[in-house]
Amino acid sequence: MSSGALGSLDRSSGVAGMGAVSRSTLGDRVYDRVREAIIRGELPAGTEINQVELANTLGVSRVPVREALRRLQAERLLDANPFQRYVVTQLSQEQVLELYDLRQTLEIFATLRARSRPDFLDVDLPAARAVAGSMDLDMSAEEWLQADMEFHHSLHGRGSAVSSIIDEVRFRIYRYVHLATPDLPRRQEVLAEHQAILEALERGDEDEIRTLIEAHVEHTRDRLVHMNWSEASGG
Repeated sequence: MSSGALGSLDRSSGVAGMGAVSRSTLGDRVYDRVREAIIRGELPAGTEINQVELANTLGVSRVPVREALRRLQAERLLDANPFQRYVVTQLSQEQVLELYDLRQTLEIFATLRARSRPDFLDVDLPAARAVAGSMDLDMSAEEWLQADMEFHHSLHGRGSAVSSIIDEVRFRIYRYVHLATPDLPRRQEVLAEHQAILEALERGDEDEIRTLIEAHVEHTRDRLVHMNWSEASGG
């Protein structure tokens, strides 16, 4: 595991006067750092995580490392064998595409359910429009994916149970999106698709909403089908 991919994690805050972080906060920070490295592909599929090495690399004890790795295992980003050796989950192309199909079904359900709430048009739809308007073609991959997630959060209902499930699915497949070659034409299509979904939501046409979300997810799914899968899967 490359120390450069993760870097040192200081126990104290970088902001003067804030003092040391608590153990639980430290565990959260280890979790965030390792999850980000997995999603970005800095820790490829099949990489074994050495707990001692990771603790030394991040400058922490093994306690927050164990906590973080268990959380990542629960999110299916890591697998663990009986000897508690953690390995970055490796998904086949078929499994990733299956997750995209699942995401498609869940997003349709979540969006239609959120649209039925009485405050959707006054609260959630304007929030989604604001995020959509902030997305720029020149964004980094990380900024783009974060903004895209915020857009969909506004449509699915922030804090809803189904939104959390969708997030878990998205985290499992985002690393493959990160490994795909940047595609400006696809970004332009995404912006147009977002706008079309927003307009359909305002009209309240459920068949149109369903059709547009299906196409939106399928287009990203199809893009992954044509990428260099042996490189993306770490094989």
